[in-house]
Amino acid sequence: MKRLRKWKLIAIISSVLCSVLPIAGVQKAEAATPRIAGILSSKSTYWQEILRGIEDGCKEEGLSFFDIDISLQDQDAMTWNAKDAWNLVLMSGADVIIADGNLPDAEVVEKAREKGMKIILVDSDAGKELRDVYVGTDNRQAGYLAVETLDQLYGIDGGAVVLQDNEDVAAVSERFHGICEALKQKWPEVEIKFTETPWYSERMSNFSLEELLMENSDIQAIFGLMESETTLYAQILKQKQLEQKVHLITFDRSEKMVELLEEGAVDAIVVQQSYEIGHKSAEIAACLAKGEVPEEDAVYIDCSVISQKDLPLPEGEKHADE
Repeated sequence: MKRLRKWKLIAIISSVLCSVLPIAGVQKAEAATPRIAGILSSKSTYWQEILRGIEDGCKEEGLSFFDIDISLQDQDAMTWNAKDAWNLVLMSGADVIIADGNLPDAEVVEKAREKGMKIILVDSDAGKELRDVYVGTDNRQAGYLAVETLDQLYGIDGGAVVLQDNEDVAAVSERFHGICEALKQKWPEVEIKFTETPWYSERMSNFSLEELLMENSDIQAIFGLMESETTLYAQILKQKQLEQKVHLITFDRSEKMVELLEEGAVDAIVVQQSYEIGHKSAEIAACLAKGEVPEEDAVYIDCSVISQKDLPLPEGEKHADE
């Protein structure tokens, strides 16, 4: 029943979206305004900053922009999953789609191309065959930067590190492989450890990670590839009073991550320039909407690093580009 209600809602909203499209030469001014559709999340400040960058960029470029929020996926009748959002946008008559690179399937891309829609992926790159342009972090290089940061700030003398892949999130998996490659190049003898039950599994418990830390006294560093994962690691390090012994390197600045940095639980944060990613995506959307071909099909936005040596952070920088 809930699914039926959702599809009825999709039909209603799509009719509203399509109603603003020019029909038989009417509303010529609107016909000249390219329409950009976003299929993005708003669940974190990182994504909110990407959206803000897109909105600002579209205004500057004279583009019309609307976004379907895919951050709520609790199966309620009034929320969207990624496949629903794509189906809605496919009915909207958009010229360019800016979407999270974790695509529901390849079929939505095929349908978009049949309709002449151009596709920009952000955050995760699904590959050239599934998009026109990727804009975002080179996540594998971000993994290298995390290891370089550990080496420059603290270094390790072999031993072990904790690192957990998440193959369901392309950006995270790319960071994982970048870190693994960089670790083996820098410290060939280093051992990578992880819990048997991934941190993102519903069956994961704090005890699993506590057990791993207590049974392996040679663990010198942990890489938290997502905010939720890092929060769990920091909590356990504080409980076991291991903050000074085990270095925690993470990704993406948010109010929570800065708080953990100030508390000493996190040692450094690799920061993606989320607003710039969004703004650049809008610039490229304008180019694609005009029928032009961008100079590059992958536009990488460099990351920066903040660490405890940068504290205290200026008030204006605590929440910027989160």
